[in-house]
Amino acid sequence: MKVTGKKPETWNTLLDEGVDGVKKKWWRLISIVLLVILLFAGYYVYSMFSFLDAVNTKKPFSTGENPLVTATWEGTEQVNILFLGVDSRDESERPRSDTILLLSVNPVTKKASLFSIMRDTYVNIKGVGQSKINAAFANGGPQLLIETVQDYLDIPIHYYVATDFQGFAKIIDVIGGVDVNVKEKMVHADDGVHDILLEAGQQHLDGQKALMYVRYRGTARSDFDRTERQREMVKLVGAKMSSPSMALKLPTILKEITPYTESNIGASDLYKLFTLGVKADTSGMQTEQLPPDQFLSEEVNGNGEQVLRPDIEAVRNFVREKIGSTQQPAETGSSGNGGAQQAGGKTGGGGSNDGGQANKPPVDQTPPFDGGQRAKVVGEYVNLRQKPGTEHSIIGQVYGGDLLAIEGQVGDWYYVRTKDGMYGYVLSSLVQLQ
Repeated sequence: MKVTGKKPETWNTLLDEGVDGVKKKWWRLISIVLLVILLFAGYYVYSMFSFLDAVNTKKPFSTGENPLVTATWEGTEQVNILFLGVDSRDESERPRSDTILLLSVNPVTKKASLFSIMRDTYVNIKGVGQSKINAAFANGGPQLLIETVQDYLDIPIHYYVATDFQGFAKIIDVIGGVDVNVKEKMVHADDGVHDILLEAGQQHLDGQKALMYVRYRGTARSDFDRTERQREMVKLVGAKMSSPSMALKLPTILKEITPYTESNIGASDLYKLFTLGVKADTSGMQTEQLPPDQFLSEEVNGNGEQVLRPDIEAVRNFVREKIGSTQQPAETGSSGNGGAQQAGGKTGGGGSNDGGQANKPPVDQTPPFDGGQRAKVVGEYVNLRQKPGTEHSIIGQVYGGDLLAIEGQVGDWYYVRTKDGMYGYVLSSLVQLQ
């Protein structure tokens, strides 16, 4: 029998054709995988920008027609973001900010601080007078609340994110719920829909049960315990969201919460905040209550309401100390001084709760600079600001006896370099030329 057809000239030719076929199959597979990745990345980015466009355009909690004005974040200084939980169940009433959380993150050290602001804090509200701080949201939406928090704490607020009960529950459901140890049974009759009933013990909470957990005020310390549980919930959600598998669900999460969310984070801010969020050290995030117990007094105001009157200056110093502890790494390597200390006077652990006074580090009297004009801090401590002017962000603190190298001057402000290598502006009247 005669076999027809072209025969390979050699076994090498046959092998070469086989290898080429395998290569083509692999390249085809790789091309398909790359195409899928590109399509998903495009969808991912589209979802994020669509979310930002929606929450910036449709603002269910805002009042008035004037555009929101907040501090500008350049991406290199401390960023402060307000997270607001809004009770918007009663459509006949203006929504109230049931939860006020302040997240402060340093883009250099990647360290973060989370503060929960007690809603019964008695402060001055522009156009309202002395009132509970959550009345700011009810009277002027996010705009007035941001102004009030800035005046109260004397720090800039750059962004806010507000969501209501449904939005919070959606977030918890999409991430698969959270595991929580409920310390005591929680029972509270509300409106028939948002009633609270949780048994004590370790359990897995879905969105509605997690909402019960962070809303309940029936414990011995009422709102103090409630804000502590809210900070706990933020850390639990942050831990779950930081996993790679959960990042894949981000488009779904954004889609679910869009109808219930409002924010001023624009597309131009997205990349900076997203990059910082990925790198931020949420595992070591310090969490605090504002005002701290030692800086408040519980009173009854003229309307018969129980309020928390804060020691304003002590609270401001407390916040500066906690935020200041994120300004410098615990160690700067072999710099010859055993590692630079964190602002706040402690290494590796933030400041103390000693009446709100800044905790002085040991003063190094050795001149840290070679030549040039120097200045000495004459007060207990001086704020180091990003730009000249008290309206600009505080990026650190220098303490009594510290020596600063003067690099320049703008009006009444010196542009200085600290012994730890930080640059910033200090008011000239608070230092003494050497």
